[in-house]
Amino acid sequence: MAGSGKRPVEQSHYDEITLQEYSLGQLLPEENETIRAHLADCAACRAKAEAVAALGRRLRDDLHGALDAAAPSPKLNFDAIQDEWHRPPRRTSLGYRVQEIVPAGPAGLLLVLLAIAFLLFVPSSGTVALRSLELPGDYDGPPAMVAASTDYGLVLIHLSDKGVKPIMRLSYLTRPQRIAFSPDGRWLAVGQGSTLHVIDTHDETAHARIDLTDGAGWNWSPNGAQLAYTDGTGQLTLFDADTQSSRALIPADESAQGVPIWTGDGSAIAYATGDSLWRLDPATGYRSELVRNPAPDTMLLIPAAWSTDASVLLAWDQVAAARGTSPALYRVDVVAHRLEQIPGSTLAQGDNLAWPLSAQERVLTAQDNRLVLVNVVSGQQQTVPTQIPRPAALDWAPNGSWAATIVAGAPVGERLYLYAPQDGELRPIKLPGGAEEQAVIWAGAEHLFVIRQTQGGASELWSVPLTSGDNPQRILTNARQPESGTLGGWQWGNVLAVQSLPAS
Repeated sequence: MAGSGKRPVEQSHYDEITLQEYSLGQLLPEENETIRAHLADCAACRAKAEAVAALGRRLRDDLHGALDAAAPSPKLNFDAIQDEWHRPPRRTSLGYRVQEIVPAGPAGLLLVLLAIAFLLFVPSSGTVALRSLELPGDYDGPPAMVAASTDYGLVLIHLSDKGVKPIMRLSYLTRPQRIAFSPDGRWLAVGQGSTLHVIDTHDETAHARIDLTDGAGWNWSPNGAQLAYTDGTGQLTLFDADTQSSRALIPADESAQGVPIWTGDGSAIAYATGDSLWRLDPATGYRSELVRNPAPDTMLLIPAAWSTDASVLLAWDQVAAARGTSPALYRVDVVAHRLEQIPGSTLAQGDNLAWPLSAQERVLTAQDNRLVLVNVVSGQQQTVPTQIPRPAALDWAPNGSWAATIVAGAPVGERLYLYAPQDGELRPIKLPGGAEEQAVIWAGAEHLFVIRQTQGGASELWSVPLTSGDNPQRILTNARQPESGTLGGWQWGNVLAVQSLPAS
C-alpha cells in the first residue's frame, strides 16, 4: 500500500506483485480478506486484479480447448488399452500424463506446459516462505509477535496457546532494517532503503510510508500509540499510529540524530545533536538542553536509557563504535545538567548497546579486564566474579534480578547463561547442538527467546522455558542472516524481532 506519514492516508494502492498473488490465490486467507475488502472500494486496484484474473482464464480456456480438440490416432490399438485396464492401478508421473493428452506438435505441448505451470504448479511465494520457516504445529511458550526476514519478504507470526499462526507476509520488505513492534504488538515499524514503513499488524491496509535518509532512527512510545523518529535530515517527528498523521517537533536545522529514547511514562524524549543531548516534551514540543558534548569533533553522544525516575540519562559514544572500538558510557545528571564518564567501556551492536540498562538501574562495564556492574543513579559499583565470562550479548529480566547472557567462543549449545548479580550465581542453559546462540530476549520472568545461527548461516528462533521443565522449542528456522553493520557487530534486529504480549 502507498501512503504518507505526513498526513492521514486518503488514497492508497497495492503493488502489482501483491495483486497478482491475490488473483492467483497465492496469499494467506487473512491477506485475501483484507485485499478483497480494499478492491470493493478501489477501482484502480480492482482493474489490475481483474486483468491478471482474465489472463489466467484465457490460459485455462486455451488449455481446455487444446484438450477438447485432441483426437485418438486412427492406428490406435485398443487391445493394449484393455490389457492396461485390467492391471492394478499404478502411479504415473505428470510428464507421462501430459504426453498422453497433449495434441501433436510443439505449439500444443508448450501451451499445455505453460498453462499448467502458471495455474497449478508454480508454488506461491508465500507458501514457499512459510514452508522454509518450518513452523511447528504447537507452541508452549508465552504469547508474542515475531517478524522474520525471508527471501520472499518479511513474515509476521503470532505465538499463543492456540499455536503458531502466520498472519501477514510483506513481500515488498526484502531488505528490512531495525524491525520494531509497538509494545502491544499492534503496530510494526520497519525501514527499507529510504522509507520507513508503519504497518497495522491487524490490518495491512493501515500502512504509512515515510521518507528517510541515512542515519535515521525510531522508537515506540511506552503505550505503543506514537512513534518518535529522526529522519536523517535533522528533523525529529512524532507519528500518531491511530490517525496515521505526523507532527514535526524538531526542525531539520537543529540536527536531531539517532534513536529517540522515551522515559518509562512517555512524558519525555531524549535525543542527540552533534553538540548536545536534549530533553523534549512530546505533548507541548518544549525542549531543553541537558548537557553539552565536551568533544563534538571526535565524539557523538547518543542517549541509551533513562533511569526509572528520569533523573539520570545513560549515554554512549557512537563514534567510537563506528571506529570499531569499545565505546565509553556517560551519566547525565538531568537536574544538575552535569556529564560524568562511567569507568570502563561497553559493547555496542548497531545503534543499540549490547549490554543495556537493567530495571534496577545497573549497567555492565568492562574495566581493566574485569566486568563491573555500575548503578547509574548512585554510582555504586559491584565487581562481577571472575568466573563469569564476558558476554557478547545480554538482556535483563523484567525485574533486573537476572541477566541472560550469550558467551562467544563457548561450545555449540553451551553459549547461554543466566547470571544473578545479588549472589554471583551463574547458571548454564544448554540447548541442542547444530546452531550457535547469538542473541537473547526475555519474555516475562520465566521464559527466553533465543536467536541462533546454524553452520549453514540460517537464523533460527527458539523458545526456552526456565522453570517449567519443558524442553526448548525451535519456533522457526531459515530466516535470513544479518549483515555486519558499521556500528559494531551483527544487527539481529534487521532479520528477527520478537515482542512479548500480555497473556490473554
